[in-house]
Amino acid sequence: MLQILNKDQEIITSALQTFHNGFTGGSKEILFYLKNSHVEYYYQDITLEVIMPDLIQGDIFSESGWSVKIAQQSEQPTEKEWGEIFVNNKINIPDIGSSETANTESIYPVWVRVFCPGHTAPIIKSDMSLKMKYSKRVVGDND
Repeated sequence: MLQILNKDQEIITSALQTFHNGFTGGSKEILFYLKNSHVEYYYQDITLEVIMPDLIQGDIFSESGWSVKIAQQSEQPTEKEWGEIFVNNKINIPDIGSSETANTESIYPVWVRVFCPGHTAPIIKSDMSLKMKYSKRVVGDND
């Protein structure tokens, strides 16, 4: 099974949270990791995206003004790098393991940036979720 780990590399068992000042607005970034925890499987065709119902693919902001971006890279993205990423994007994660080995050692860092517009009423934004798709394969099975 693919696990989602926090920055301390502990398994995340609850929702990812960010905190925003609705008066000033601004962005918050969250780092988490993907890791394979089973020696009998490897994973291919991995995609991740953050789902926010009021955001349309490719739109700059949602109807509420919130936006979300996601990136898979080892270092925290710079402002320039974030600026080159479309909102509500989908990313591809490299295969984790192969038909020869599961690769339970490597971790894959993923950054999420959530933007809150300024001058908004205080709310807890709870309608965002992470959607992950992948193909799970058995190590040693070459079919």
